[in-house]
Amino acid sequence: MLKLPGNLTADTFLQQHWQKQALFMPGALQRIRPAITRNELGWLATLEDVESRLVFVDRTGIRPRYRAESGPFAAEYLQQLPKRDWTLLVHDVEKHLPAMRGLFRHVPFIPHWRIDDLMVSFAAPGGGVGPHRDHYDVFLCQGIGIRNWRFTIAPIADDREASDDLALLSEFVGDEDHDTVEGDVLYLPPGVAHWGTARRACITYSIGMRAPVAADLSQALNRSNPDQTAFYSDADLGQDEATPGLISSQAAGRASALLGLADDRLDDVSEALGQFSTQPKDWLRPDGATTAEATALLKLLQAGGRLEVHGMALIAFDRKNVYVNGSSRVLPQEVAAMVAEICAKRSLSRVVSPKSPHADVLRWMSQRGAFEIAENS
Repeated sequence: MLKLPGNLTADTFLQQHWQKQALFMPGALQRIRPAITRNELGWLATLEDVESRLVFVDRTGIRPRYRAESGPFAAEYLQQLPKRDWTLLVHDVEKHLPAMRGLFRHVPFIPHWRIDDLMVSFAAPGGGVGPHRDHYDVFLCQGIGIRNWRFTIAPIADDREASDDLALLSEFVGDEDHDTVEGDVLYLPPGVAHWGTARRACITYSIGMRAPVAADLSQALNRSNPDQTAFYSDADLGQDEATPGLISSQAAGRASALLGLADDRLDDVSEALGQFSTQPKDWLRPDGATTAEATALLKLLQAGGRLEVHGMALIAFDRKNVYVNGSSRVLPQEVAAMVAEICAKRSLSRVVSPKSPHADVLRWMSQRGAFEIAENS
């Protein structure tokens, strides 16, 4: 877990900072492990199914201008980039390199369903994406190099002249200004204006959160909400909600309040939340197992083998249902512990009777892309 500053515990972090107040945490991580190199990040940015961007800073005029390009990029193009004033950003790194999911263990007090992705950026000296604000929480973990971060809670005006490609703010001095080195972490709640610039070539690991807006849930519930752009929020989040994979009853209650629904719709709201939070991007959806492949996976377990969750698979559960890649089904009570184990370990190694409710759930999960499928299965 992050080494929180002072006397902060996970509980006091949630009470005092989560969705409330930014926090700079020097030396919160002794080392960034697992880590990725600039070359590995560049390789990912050449792939068709990887979301990547380059942001260039033009400093030739009176004021900086920012320009963005979307990947994939040719390897030769990346090799010929200038020595400074650019940033390469790659999204969903943990889905393409599952070992990178290990960085999420540093924030075990955040529910899994609230974590969207690990975005990794490499910035040449002077590189950055400009002053901006996000609508989600983020933990900015500094890898190699040095990056300067400024942030402020003051209202900062939009700057439409800074870029034709990016929604940026006017430049600001900031309430706080930090040069981050490897192991430093900056937490930012939604809406806080921030601005990062590489002092030296650096890599930053961004653990970004997801928060549905009312429109994401209202359609599934046949509900017309007065403010479809209102974001889900959980400033009252407690550690008891952080069981891996769990969508808590508290989360369903907040979403229900967001939609203006009565408590008798909590189960429906929880199901909509489960489907939303496990819905993969179209280009990241794993292939489901065939009937024969699902049978082979169960035989693997019976033979003492282990099922591995697919790197791109999204799995969650609540007190009634299990969710896999946007689909849902009823979760028998006696199977709940097995699903919780899968969510916690991203794997399963236990003998399962082929005629048990456990086997039924595993077949369903595998047919929706939950598990890795061996090429010869």
